[in-house]
Order: sequence, then C-alpha cells, then structure tokens
Amino acid sequence: MGIKKLSWTGVLALILCVAPAYCDTIIGNVSAGFQSWAATNLTETGHPYWDNSSMDGPEQNVGYYLINALTAPLPGAPGPLPFWGNAFDSSSDTGGSADQNFYFQRTAPTSTAILELEVAGRSNINEFGWYDITDTTTLHPLFLGPDVALASSNFSPTADYYGLYIKSGPDVYFTQSSLNSGGDTTHQHFAVFQESSTTGFESYWIGVEDLSVNGLGANEGGAGDYNDMLIHLSVFAVPEPSTAMLVLSGSILVIGLARRRSAHARDQKLRQGRGAAWAQASSPHNLRAPRNV
Repeated sequence: MGIKKLSWTGVLALILCVAPAYCDTIIGNVSAGFQSWAATNLTETGHPYWDNSSMDGPEQNVGYYLINALTAPLPGAPGPLPFWGNAFDSSSDTGGSADQNFYFQRTAPTSTAILELEVAGRSNINEFGWYDITDTTTLHPLFLGPDVALASSNFSPTADYYGLYIKSGPDVYFTQSSLNSGGDTTHQHFAVFQESSTTGFESYWIGVEDLSVNGLGANEGGAGDYNDMLIHLSVFAVPEPSTAMLVLSGSILVIGLARRRSAHARDQKLRQGRGAAWAQASSPHNLRAPRNV
C-alpha cells in the first residue's frame, strides 16, 4: 500500500508542475487599474461609480451584495474586491470613475461563467455574452432570459481580444461603451471586481446594469446599481497535447519505478526467507544423532 500511495503522489506532483498557467487580462485606459475599497465606502453617492442608490431598495447595489449585507444577502459573497476603474481614494471616498472602454485579452483556452445573482425587472429578456472586438455584429450569448441564478456556461472565445455585452430588449451595451446602442456611449454598464490575481487562478465578479441613462432618468444616480446580473467569471488551464503527453510519460515512468521497487523488495524478502530456512536446517539442534541398528 505504501508504494502504491507513493507512485500516485508522484503522478499528482508531476501534473501540478507541468500544467501551464493561463489568465485572461483586462486591457483598458492607461490611467485605469484595480482600485481597493472597503464596506465603509458604501454610501450610495456615486463613488465608486457603481455605488449608487437602487430602485430595488436601500443598500442593494452590487457592492452590498459583494459584502453580503443584511439588505443584500448573497451566499458565498466574496467581500469588497478591488474594482476596475480610475483612481479611487478610499479614505476620502472620492474618485473611482468608470473606465468607459475596456476588453479582455484571451490567453486561456476555456473560461467558466456562473450567473450568481439576477435582480432585474427585465431578467426574462436580458442576454449576456461575449463578442469579438473586431466583429461586434456577431454576439455569442452565455445566458438568456430563462436562465436563473447558479446557471453556468463554459466558453472558449475564438478571438484573441474579446469584450462582454448585455442585450436588453433591442439595445446592446458593451464593455467598450463607445459601441453602445441608443446613444448611450458614455455609460459603462459593467463593473468588474477582481477576486484573484494569482497566476493560473484568476477570477472576476462582474456586476451588470441593464438600463440606459435615459431609462434610469434621475434614479440610481443616473448610472445604475449594477445588480441586474452578477457573473462569476473564472479561467482555468487545459493541458496542451504536448503537456498531456509529458504527463502520461511521467506517469508511466513513476508507476514503472514503483513496480520495479516493489518487485525488488519482494525478491529480497524471498531471499531472506530462503537464507533463514537454510540456517535453521544447518543448526546443530536440528541435526539428528545416528541411530544404532
């Protein structure tokens, strides 16, 4: 049993060492980056840009859901994750404006999107997905109106650079706001929060606003509460064929060594047993005296 455990531990260690690390990274305005904030910054005054009042009730914008507030419960809430945007001063609760145009650089073969939350009057018609930044006429949906919370979808963008979109009725809004329909070209409909920046384990939470500035009017700070959809986006690595072959070869090698070591131990034990039997047979105590006839 000990040798078998050792061999599989070796296989696992080999897989962990050779698996490649991938991540999809954000490309946006040179002045933008991930900004830190705390629960005490949630004042519904528009700083950061997603911290607005909500037509759903008091203290229900995306920030309150991320911290699992009593007014915005969310099982598994990740806490106050850094958001993508312009400089934010958490001590004075100032700044934190939106980066109006950003997209993702694809370096992972496959990504997983989970619909964690949907608080929207238009949930039955909303559509969320990705698009190739060089072809915004072709949309690739991940979640449609009938989908409910905890629905998941794996996707593999065919483009090296892609963005996200929300389609609500006839209008489509992109992470590149300049592409938005209905003249809503200076309104960022997405708030991206970084859960992990560890290489190979990157993940994001993405809050979505489905109403335009005209649709919001004087409500929700004229920008939105970004809780209409909350998507958990994670990226994972799939070993390439060459990596898979290396893992397989290493596994065979480790198992072969383990079997060889096991056979050697068995032979040694057998030789020791034979030696002990010969020694016992040769012992004076085991030699019988000649019988008188």
